[in-house]
Formats: sequence, structure tokens, C-alpha cells
Amino acid sequence: PGEDMAHASAALAKHCAHVLAKASARAYANASVGERARVDELFGDAESDECFGGVRARERVCDAVFELARTRGGGRDDHKRIKRESEGDGDSEMMMTSEELRWAHESARALASHLASEWTRCVDVFAAAHDESVSMSIIKEKVILALEGGAKDRARSEWRREVIVEHHRKMRASAAQSEDADASWSEAVGEGGAKALAAYAEAATEVGNRAWVLSALEWVVDSVGRYFGDGSDCVAEKRLVDFSWALANKRRARGISRARGISMDEAMDEVTSGGVLGTPEQKIHDVTLFDVGSCWDYFGSHFKGPWPGKLERVTTMACDLRPSTKSVFQCDWLRVDIGDKETTIEPPSVGGEFQSLVAVREHSCHALVFSLVLSYVPTAKQRGEMVRRARLALMNRGMGLFFIITPHSTDKGHCPQKSLPILKAWRESIEALGFERVVYERHRSVHCLAFRTIGDGSEARKAIGDPPELSIAFDAQVKELKKT
Repeated sequence: PGEDMAHASAALAKHCAHVLAKASARAYANASVGERARVDELFGDAESDECFGGVRARERVCDAVFELARTRGGGRDDHKRIKRESEGDGDSEMMMTSEELRWAHESARALASHLASEWTRCVDVFAAAHDESVSMSIIKEKVILALEGGAKDRARSEWRREVIVEHHRKMRASAAQSEDADASWSEAVGEGGAKALAAYAEAATEVGNRAWVLSALEWVVDSVGRYFGDGSDCVAEKRLVDFSWALANKRRARGISRARGISMDEAMDEVTSGGVLGTPEQKIHDVTLFDVGSCWDYFGSHFKGPWPGKLERVTTMACDLRPSTKSVFQCDWLRVDIGDKETTIEPPSVGGEFQSLVAVREHSCHALVFSLVLSYVPTAKQRGEMVRRARLALMNRGMGLFFIITPHSTDKGHCPQKSLPILKAWRESIEALGFERVVYERHRSVHCLAFRTIGDGSEARKAIGDPPELSIAFDAQVKELKKT
């Protein structure tokens, strides 16, 4: 029994080290640029054995976990403990009980899970283990803090999920049961829904700080720099799809050439012409970006810059139904006036806290972002209206970029082989409003899509009152609800 337990302890220690190695590598790969920079500063070359989650650091973290298991893992009765003779010197050492081994295993898995979500504390653990001058007692303290913090984070994560999922469910159910979806929307985003919106904004702000969201928003920053700023010195070191204005024109010309059976030169002449449908490359160094549905203002308050490429200035404006910071304007994008009026900001109402965006000048911005926005809107027609209005706000003839970041639940795309053809339908509907899809990338937890404007926006103006419908997978549940 003693030898069996010794083998079990050794095998479990090796397994725990392997779990931490995979988790640290995955966390580093999914980290934002800022997080990677901090890790590289602490640990050095990502390719070396002593990088973040390196061999020696993992061993010391595992040692700390197993030592903690002996004092915190339960099963402390002497009759449960097994003694064996150490090889060679005749000394005896205490073996770990099954309860302690279980605690060690669960704790290692909890650290690995924590690495995949909020990994700041785990970086501190590995940083301490990486430094040979740091004592094992300090490493154990770091491990305890990470485990306790992870438990609190998991509880908070469950709260966020409950708030967000339940809010979405109620919005869709209310729209399905109402004869007037627009009236249902107005009620949900008005004074009657203020308490629910405040809780949702708090949860959404926390979600916005997750690594997978930050990575997608950095992708937007990178895309803006590559398209408008000539693409040099961009944020993303690696992109799944290369992107620039010139490449977008080339791909468009290739599509025209194939569709019409004309030469590439003829197609390129058409693409770069001065006509209404032309998208001749422009040198734009002063860019305006609207971030719609952003309660926490990533681009204005959290992204520290500089903006990539040759951009000289980027003016950002964030708006949301329920802002969580004063740099965000309160606004219902489905109600804001988009037309000939200048972009108008009104001061807070009596007893209010936030300024309001009440009007946006037509074709006044170069980039517009919907990050985790369309899945919030309860009906397919309202989602189409959101996009139609985005087209009216964006500049024409290739000078406007429209970004959509939407979760994999939009099309059940968690498993690509089982996803629904929703994004294909979205592309057709969105392009019918005067857009051309120029980039698609599948990121962790989200789809990232970029469109650019084609023409003068006449398609969007013609669609007033009759926008295209943009369905999501959850709409099937709404249809079932209507039947009952």
C-alpha cells in the first residue's frame, strides 16, 4: 500500500504539472497585448524553459500545492496515514492520504481554470516560483490567495452569467409576447427598466474586461490602423487574415472579375474609380470612431495607445443605454436622430448623471463598433435597424469601417461543425444595406467581422421602416414561446 500511494503521489504531481503547463501556455496565447508585455517583462523569452509557466516554476508551484494539501486537505488522522521507508537512507516520510491527494488535484485544476479566466493572481504565483530567492512559504501564500480569489471570481462569474442570461431571456420573452416589439423595447430601456439595466451594465462592464473581449477590441484597433493608417507597427503581432485598404480593393476587384468575366485590370479600374461605387484608397490620418453599446468606453478610457500605423489622431465617442462611466453618453441607438443635424450632446437631465447623445450627423464617422451588441437586441428586425443606422452614420465609398463582435452563441458556433448558417445570412443582409464584408476572424468565444461602406448609403435610406432581419440562434426559442 505504501508503494502504491507513493506512485500515486508521484503520478499526480506529474499530472498537475502537465495541467498547469497547458493552462499557462493557453492563457499566454489568449492574453491581450498588454498582459503579454507584463509577462514577458517578468519571465523573459516566451520560448525558454524558464518562461511563464516554465519547468522550474511549475515544479515549485506543485510542491507548494502538495505541501498545502498536507495541512489543508483533510484526512489528518494518524491511522489514515501511511509510512514507508525512503530508498537508500532508511528515513521514513509521511505519505499523503487520498483526501489530501484529492485536495491537491482539485487545487491544481482550480489554478489552471483561474489561468484561463482572471490570471493576474496566477501570474503572481508563477513570478514568485520563478524567483529562486523566494521561500516556499511565500509561494504557498500566493497559491492560497490565488485559490481564494478564484473561488470568489467563480461566484462572481455565476452572478454575471445569471444577470446577463436572465436579462436577455426577459427581453426576448417580452418582445415575443407583445404585439408591438418597439413599445416593449421602449419600456425595457426606459425608467421602468432602469434597475435591471443598472445591474446589466455592472455585469457587462466586468465581462468587457475579460481577456477574450480585450483581444477582440485590440483586433478592432489593429484593423483601424491597418486600413486607415497604412498598417505599419500595428497592435496584433499575428492576424488570421491580413488587411489593408489596398488588399480590400484587390479582393473586391478579383470578385468582380470572376463574376463578370472581365480582366483584373478592368475590374480594378472600376473599384478605384471616382464613381459612386468606387472605393479609391484615401490617406486618412484623422479618424472618428463611434463605439455603440459600450458602457465602459474601452477605446476612450482603457486603450492607452498609441493608435497603430500612421494615424495622427483618433477621436472616439462611446454611447450606451446605461453608461457606467461619465465618458460614455447615454443613448438609445434605435431612437437617436441620424440626419442633417450636427452631432448633438445634451447635458444630464435634472437628477441625471450622464450626458445624452441625441443626434448624429449623417456620414460623419470613419469607424463604428458593435461589440456584443446585436445579441442584446431582442428581435431580428431591430437588429437590422441597428445596422441600417450604422450605415447612415458611416462615411461613404470605403471611408467607413463597421465592426461586429458577436458571441459564438449567435450561431451556436461553439462547435464550428454544428454552427447554423446565420453569419452567411447576416453577410447578405448587411451587404444589401451598402456594405462589403472585408474581414472575418473566429476568435476565442467570439466572431469578429469587419465591413466597409460601398456607395453613398442610398440602400440604407431606402430601407427605412423595412430593415433586413438579422436572426440569431436564440430566436428559435422565441418562436417556440410564441406558439405556446
